[in-house]
Amino acid sequence: MSPLMIGLCAFVALIVLMLLRCPIAVSMFIVGAGGLLITKGSHLAFYALSTTPYNAIFSFSLVAIPMFILLGNLANEAGVTDELFSIGNKVLGRCPGGLGMATVFTCAGFAATTGSSVGMVAAMTRIALPQMDRYGYDRRLSLGTIAGAGTLGILIPPSIPMVIYAINTEQSVGKILMGGIIPGVIMAVGMCAYLAIRCIINPKLAPRSTEKFTAKERLKSLKGLWSIVVLFGSVLGAIYAGWATATEAAGIGCLVAIIVAAINKKLSFKALKNAFFDTIKTTCMIMMISVGAAVFQLFLTRCGFASAFANVFIQASMPVFWMVVVLLLVYIPLGMFFDTMGMILLTVPIFYPVLKAAGVDPIWFGVMVVMMIQISLLSPPVGLNVYVLKGCVPEASLGSIFKASLPWVGIQLAVVTIVLLIPQTVTWLPSLMK
Repeated sequence: MSPLMIGLCAFVALIVLMLLRCPIAVSMFIVGAGGLLITKGSHLAFYALSTTPYNAIFSFSLVAIPMFILLGNLANEAGVTDELFSIGNKVLGRCPGGLGMATVFTCAGFAATTGSSVGMVAAMTRIALPQMDRYGYDRRLSLGTIAGAGTLGILIPPSIPMVIYAINTEQSVGKILMGGIIPGVIMAVGMCAYLAIRCIINPKLAPRSTEKFTAKERLKSLKGLWSIVVLFGSVLGAIYAGWATATEAAGIGCLVAIIVAAINKKLSFKALKNAFFDTIKTTCMIMMISVGAAVFQLFLTRCGFASAFANVFIQASMPVFWMVVVLLLVYIPLGMFFDTMGMILLTVPIFYPVLKAAGVDPIWFGVMVVMMIQISLLSPPVGLNVYVLKGCVPEASLGSIFKASLPWVGIQLAVVTIVLLIPQTVTWLPSLMK
């Protein structure tokens, strides 16, 4: 059997295990270990299983992951999300779709302190949905806004998927985080523009807020942005200026988040316990997936699938632009079966040699990969953000939430197209770094 067929059979086995509701980390470990045992014998299989898990997680760069997760959890416990929505409501509440814009503003701001979208969706369901219901917003528009804006959590730095990508491709974590800023801003602006246009066309979808604030009150409310500015500046400012690595900057951010929580009078033993326990659970999940993916990738490499896959593109003599498009499109069907970490850890080690040989900027491609993964967060049947929203709003059907998310998928595809056609939207800021 050819290496390509062996690899394809492995992917089919992986999908079957996942359809049987086997966790992705366990599925990859079973298929990888079983494949090594069958194709290479017990000696290599057992040797690989004794060393690969350790090598997969023994990396100084990986320390950035729990640090960034802890930073987001501490910021959430410090009440940053509530403060951001309050500011957004005062400044944008009277605009068409104002509360929806406030939700996008809050998600974009909170994304600057966390690398996750799941926690953001849960938080915004608690904060924004009751307010939108109170003013008679169309329920479908409200749910779509929360699910769609929640995906900003993995694009605007610090982004956990970007950190994982950088580690797996041996790229600068700081540069790829910087690369996500401009696309994140473009996407947030695009989401607000969509809300404004749709609500101008059909004002009944989002009745305007009856609360009126003076210009002085609006300006005064902007003082509440200090916590986000301090957190964002302490992390990305240190990285951009070259004063700290991404791992060190994440540690600085955690310390600053604790100080912010203390100033906001939200620092308590319970808050710290919640933040640390959530960080431990999320980090363990990511590390388990990393171990499973490492075993699976070792199998694909040893059976020759990775090199055979690269040769397909090399022999096809495909233009670089279209090769990038094809590789990005792979993430659409993958998103139907795999979660964020699974997709990155499965595909990047296979795709990266192809991209490197073609001279593609890995930072540019990495940001687009994360943007394609954003789409998978809203796409059936996995659609993680949709399931989180369903869990928070049990009375809403999955079908209605998926349908409400469709326009937001369109916005994401539009921004991916912009980044694909104008690489400088990603590469400009990293090129200025020291």
